[in-house]
Amino acid sequence: MTIDLTPYLTDAGPKYLAIARALSEAIRQGELTPGTRLPPHRQLAETLGVSVQTVSRAYAQAEKMGLVQARIGSGTWINALDDAKESAYLRGHEPRQEHPLIDLSIAHPVCPPGHHLRFRQALAELAEHASPEVITANRPIAGLLHQRERASTWLTTRLGVPAEVDDLILCNGAAHGLMLAISTVVQHGDLVLTEALTDHGLIALSRTLGFQLRGVTIDDEGVVPEALDVACRRFKPRAVCLTPTQLNPTGATMSEARRDAVAEVLERHGVWLIEDDVHALLEAPGLTPLTARLPQLGFHVTSLTKVTVPGLRAGYLTVPRSQLHHTLPRMRATTWMATPLVFELAHLWLADGSVEALAAEQRELLGERQRLATRRLGRHPFVSRPSSLHLWITLPGAWRAEELQQHAEQEGLAITTAVPFMVEQTPPPRRIRVSLGAEPDTARLGEGLARLAGLLDEAPPPMMQIVY
Repeated sequence: MTIDLTPYLTDAGPKYLAIARALSEAIRQGELTPGTRLPPHRQLAETLGVSVQTVSRAYAQAEKMGLVQARIGSGTWINALDDAKESAYLRGHEPRQEHPLIDLSIAHPVCPPGHHLRFRQALAELAEHASPEVITANRPIAGLLHQRERASTWLTTRLGVPAEVDDLILCNGAAHGLMLAISTVVQHGDLVLTEALTDHGLIALSRTLGFQLRGVTIDDEGVVPEALDVACRRFKPRAVCLTPTQLNPTGATMSEARRDAVAEVLERHGVWLIEDDVHALLEAPGLTPLTARLPQLGFHVTSLTKVTVPGLRAGYLTVPRSQLHHTLPRMRATTWMATPLVFELAHLWLADGSVEALAAEQRELLGERQRLATRRLGRHPFVSRPSSLHLWITLPGAWRAEELQQHAEQEGLAITTAVPFMVEQTPPPRRIRVSLGAEPDTARLGEGLARLAGLLDEAPPPMMQIVY
């Protein structure tokens, strides 16, 4: 195609940067839309009167900025807005602002000062008593035996997971565990079922590993068993990935009866289950994982990240015995073995009761914030759990989620739409996800919720874009 960047070009700085900035401005103005294929390097070079090397550097810079994506054999394409934001997020923190946004967008546990003190005390104790093998070990690949033994006991007694020591792999967080589980039984091109709205990390994994992901209808308890049965019969999936406890972003949590029904469908079809149970400790004891019902078909993944401190990337993957010889080589290929020092801290906190104490405190803190949200948001309906990280808010009137997100940013707020969690390319629900844990200061969180309520009380402003 032919594009005209001349209205957006400036003389400031190197030419390649000027071209990259011109692309950014053309996208912002709507001149270039997501999915547009950019001209070949030589064609744009001739149009702008620059060298091919300059255009190549400009496209590379635009890709670093998250604006475009280069596809081998296909050319360079304009990214969707959410892809650009995701790229920026992955590159690191945004530049410091004089008045940083109130963050209602990140799935983050509440991390009060007491957590920092407990962390420092634990490090001091490890300095005195940690096993020497923590810094000398490079095997077993599954993790140090004493760390797996402690985790096995905890997983079995607290979560109800049939996690024998020999079936347990320590991994660097739940995302790593999910990747190991999926890659064990799913090949490039295979089809995997999940909830119609699911964690964006799973969607990213499908793109990375090259498997097809298809969504199944959900309700306020998560995936609907009858819809799952139909999808299994129709699509013959290789695996099903489910989050039965506090599904991100809706917070849906399966009752025991729903779990029984879902497990019956999976067992009847003989399909692999990959269970993301990362939010298990945000619920009081009593919910039994799906994997406990399907020990021969189920991979169970959880971690301590959502209930202790977010930097404690201690993940636990329970693998069906028949698949261990496939999973362990993938563990070795991706990280050799999980970081022993991280799991020595997790081992200490599991042994002295800190994990349970921190989980109970997290549930209490999130409960207080949920009640604060109820007061601040007033008449605006939302779905949540008493100890959930999020609110799932229905938008009023004529608001569209993307418009509200933009106006919220102008009001100093960061929120999340449904788009990153959508498996299928369908019209997004008129909802936003609001997270309650990232802001450590409750007063600042309350101010953010009050600003959001003010926006929701108003009608969206008229469209300013002129269409010819």
